[in-house]
Order: sequence, then structure tokens, then C-alpha cells
Amino acid sequence: MKLSELATALGLSLRGAGEEEVSAAAPIDSAGPGSVTFLANARFASALAQVRPAAVITTAELASQVAGPVLLSSNPQLDFARALGLFHHAYRPPVGIHPSALIAPSARIGPGASIGAFVVIGERVQIGRDAVIHPHVVIYPDVVIGDGLVCHSHVSIREGVRLGDRVTLHNGAVLGSEGFGFVQRGEDLVKIPQVGQVIVESEVEIGALAAIDRATVGVTIVHRGVKLDNFVHIGHNCEIGAFSRFAAQSGVGGSSVVGEWCEFGGQSGVADHVRIGRRVRVAAGSGIPGTVGDHTTVGGRPAVPIRLWRRQSAIMRHLPELVARLRALEEKLGIATRWREESE
Repeated sequence: MKLSELATALGLSLRGAGEEEVSAAAPIDSAGPGSVTFLANARFASALAQVRPAAVITTAELASQVAGPVLLSSNPQLDFARALGLFHHAYRPPVGIHPSALIAPSARIGPGASIGAFVVIGERVQIGRDAVIHPHVVIYPDVVIGDGLVCHSHVSIREGVRLGDRVTLHNGAVLGSEGFGFVQRGEDLVKIPQVGQVIVESEVEIGALAAIDRATVGVTIVHRGVKLDNFVHIGHNCEIGAFSRFAAQSGVGGSSVVGEWCEFGGQSGVADHVRIGRRVRVAAGSGIPGTVGDHTTVGGRPAVPIRLWRRQSAIMRHLPELVARLRALEEKLGIATRWREESE
């Protein structure tokens, strides 16, 4: 489309000529003629001279640092994402049911569905309008799903799971797998029956090979707008607050509660029966053993306020030097400490 047409589609003001054709949206490092990129930080402005894109989505404050046409935006990253959506569309197979799909007679599927090869849908399943179910998906009995489902290949949705509208499940995700619960009896382990439920509200996106366990009793609930990256695990009876985000390989132990708008870095973990407040940020690789209050940023294992963690990390780099100095002082004073004797 022409640059002027792109500005109209995004609802942005255009400074500069609008006749150039634009065919893609790209980040600065790969932008070039015919593409639109974005600038949200002044330190990247110098890179624009090397790539010369057709236009730059940026703020009024940064527009003076751009040589060519600009699209004025209060949130350049957001509007760049919208531009990506205009140029690049997710693959959607045609409407219809593949002949190899196995659908129970009592299942009810709304209009506009696309159901791929070797899909299995169990008894009494209800699926809303415009569902896209890719090959080799298995949906157990008594599952209820809203409108606009996108379910990629090899997803498993276990019995009784409830999904809201516009839920996206990526390849290999498992919803409603049994919670992890055992009781020791002598030299044996007795499994605790996991008879609860999983509820996933609307506009949730669950990454590849992620798992959400069903509750022992009661419900595991993932509230509206939550985003789970690949390999994320949510334990039984957890409650995940609306619009919280979890990066890859992070996990939440059973019966923990996470507030709204929280952010968890990759490989972070939450112990069981923990309460996390609203708008908490967790650094990658952190472990949370106990309660965290609202509007807190934490890091480390165990997680502590982020400033303290940074100080601890800085000290750790100098720890061998500090130990050597301490030992030299002890030798000079003729002191033999227990920790030194044990370390030797």
C-alpha cells in the first residue's frame, strides 16, 4: 500500500511524502526501502541512516532525528505491531472438517470452523464460532470452548476444561493434565485423585509445550488476557491474574495466587501456596519462596527486592578477593575461625 494509505489504516499523522509504496514492516536492523520501522529510543536513531526505510513510526519528540517521512505515534512499538498485522496474516486453513477427523455424535461445533486431519473431539464437547483446530489435536469429553479458538497441532485439552473466547493454544500445549499430588504410606506413594477443573478465560495465549494442571478439587483458573510462553507450567489450584505474562520455562507451584499484570522472566519459579501481589515484576532465573507485595520488583534465589539483589550480585563478583583479604587479616591477628577450618 502507499505510505499515505498506511497512515490512514493506522490512524496516524504523516509528515512527508505519502506516495511511496510500502510492502512490509521490519525492525531497524533489517528495515530497508519499501518497509516501515519504528523508533522509540533516541539511541537507535543513528542506525536509521544505514537502512533508509520508507518511513519511521516515532514520537513527535524523536521525529526531528529522522531524515525521511515519519508516522507520528504516542506509542511507536504498539503501532508498529499494528502495522505488522496489516502486512503479515497468520495462516488459516479453509473452513470445513477434514474427512479423517473423529468427532463424537454429541459434540456441538459452531459455524465457520476449520478442523484439520486426525483431530479427535470427544462426547458432549461444545465449541463456539470460527474455531481453527489444526491436525492431531485431541479434545476430551465435556470440554466447553468459546468463539474464535485457535488450536495448533498436537494440543491436548483434557476432560471438563472450560475455555473463553479468542483463546490461542500453541503446538503441544496440555490443558487439564493431572495435578502433582502424592501421599506417603510406609514405603509407598499413594496418588491423590485430581478431580478438579481448569478454567481459561478469554484472550489467553498459551505457548508451545506449556502445561496447566487441573485442580485436586476446585479449580485452576487463568484469568483474561494472560500470556504464557513456551514450556511454562501452572500447577494445580493456581489462580493467575488478568494480563500477567510468563516467559519461557517459568513455573508456578500448586495453590499459588498471582495478581494482575505481573511479569515473570524466563526460568523464574514460584513455590507452592505463595501469594504474589498485583504488578509484580520478577527477574529471569529468580525463585520466589514466599509472599510478594503489590508493585514490587524482585530478583535472585531466593528473590529479594531488586536493588538488594543487584548489590548482592555485585558483591558476589568480588567474593574471592574479599575472602582472601579476610584470611590475610585473620592470619595477621592469629585468629582461626570455624568457617575457615571447615572450608579447609
